[in-house]
Amino acid sequence: MRKTLQKAVGLLASGLLALGAPAVSMADNLSPDTPYSHQGNTANNQSGTPAPAPAANSVPTDPDSYNSEFHNSFQNLMPDAPPPGYTSMLGKWTTMMYGFVEFDTMYDSSNSFNNWPFNGGAANAGTIQNPNNSKVSAGNDALGKTINSSSYGFDVNNSRIGFALSSPVYHGYKLRALLEMDFLADPGESQYAVAGGENTGYFTNPIFRIRHFFMDITTPGYGNFLLGQYWSLFGWQPYNIYNSVQIAPAPGTLYGRFPQARWYKIIHATDGLKVEPAISAMMPQYNASGMPAFVEGIKIADSDWMGEGMIGDTGKGQFPMSLGFSAIQSDYDGYFQQTNVNKTTNASSTFNSGFNSWTSAEAVDLWLPILPVRNGKPGNNLTLTAEYSWGQGDAYQFPNMNFGIGPNNFVSNCPPNTTCSSPLSPGLPAGEGFANGNAFVPLDIQTYNVNLQYYFPDDAHTSISLGFAVDNSSNLQSIADAVGATTLGGAGSTNGLYKYLAPWTRNTFTFVNIWHDFTPAVRAGLEYGQYDTLYTTGISALDNRVMMSWFYFF
Repeated sequence: MRKTLQKAVGLLASGLLALGAPAVSMADNLSPDTPYSHQGNTANNQSGTPAPAPAANSVPTDPDSYNSEFHNSFQNLMPDAPPPGYTSMLGKWTTMMYGFVEFDTMYDSSNSFNNWPFNGGAANAGTIQNPNNSKVSAGNDALGKTINSSSYGFDVNNSRIGFALSSPVYHGYKLRALLEMDFLADPGESQYAVAGGENTGYFTNPIFRIRHFFMDITTPGYGNFLLGQYWSLFGWQPYNIYNSVQIAPAPGTLYGRFPQARWYKIIHATDGLKVEPAISAMMPQYNASGMPAFVEGIKIADSDWMGEGMIGDTGKGQFPMSLGFSAIQSDYDGYFQQTNVNKTTNASSTFNSGFNSWTSAEAVDLWLPILPVRNGKPGNNLTLTAEYSWGQGDAYQFPNMNFGIGPNNFVSNCPPNTTCSSPLSPGLPAGEGFANGNAFVPLDIQTYNVNLQYYFPDDAHTSISLGFAVDNSSNLQSIADAVGATTLGGAGSTNGLYKYLAPWTRNTFTFVNIWHDFTPAVRAGLEYGQYDTLYTTGISALDNRVMMSWFYFF
């Protein structure tokens, strides 16, 4: 613990020394990761001089002070005219390029995780399998000692680039598209090689992958149609993502991008009050499902009650007070089988042993400016964000949420009396449920998070944030008590170093961080966080993490 504290103090001191740098002239309400100015506000360009008044024939900004649920996020910026400071190509079409370069460094008090834990659980020598006996813990052997020792990491993962396109209005229809890619991990590698040693390419040579590829069609009076890969509507993503230095998602927040077809419509109840109903059909939780997943949502937002906030670690801007409700329904179907994971065998199930089970989950999301933005000028603002989700069948909406459950407990959709190579080809996503006789038993899952963000007077260009988040399964302990905790374990860790001895039922992440914008293009964040994971064996495991990230926006 003393080592953790010493390294945390060292990183914090370095960060505070950096904050003492000379002040840089900043935009009043515009930095390269915020939406373009709201109507009536003053924005500065990156040189610090006031932005010139728009020409008489310039492209007008969108008249809605609050557009659709994706127009006001840097992560998915869809402007009608690009803000100053961005690389843009203007003509009949508006094309904008944006992105950022990210550099991360982090210290962990254990070897529980790779550099991005997502919803993984912390571990220690008493919660992992012995390499020679999967039913007992590693104890004080070499692997156990390795897990209990500290780790330090560097990477440039999560850096990204995007292109936003907006076409001219055609007979009342306006079309936009967004192509956004990032660099994250290598699916062919894990942090630790199977035969020992490390795969540095996992951090130094991440793959270029799709984040968002979608088109959005605004109709004259029937709302909008979104087609392509975009944030899940469940949780009204991405506005539910709390402010953390961790590569998103940290625990306890809905997070996922899926191919989908969505309809939504902005209804102007009053001048400032907007209501947004939305429905979507999206890619199901596994490809062999016979039905898509369905999501419904409704959100109320008041653009006269704006707050400053940051979505994740890059999406900084002014956002309206909002309250959103959403629900998701997922179809789970397949066949039970007794399959040896080490070799090809025949499924022993019969035709009447299949299952078809619909699950549902719900979520409520709040964005509440406690000290709101006044007269369009940010500074001295306090914002509260919160999310609560509950239900079944939605673990796939939380990356790496497997609760430590091993592949032997997956239910395969392998047809009866056919050959299957393993229960994972294909099987249900980890953490969704269990086979119990002739029934599929889904996990009861609850998640929640609360985040407070305070923004100092704007000349400081500094903010602080603190909060906590929880992943929980309320029926996993009773299942483990009935069949044996170690029977259910076996999931691999995020870093590929170990397997969980038994499932965990609760994972809590608490954090505090500080941010500073050195220029409109350069930001740094420093965070201390703790992962506290409770296992079905009664053991708790802790990981203390100090992480610092730098961003260059373009």
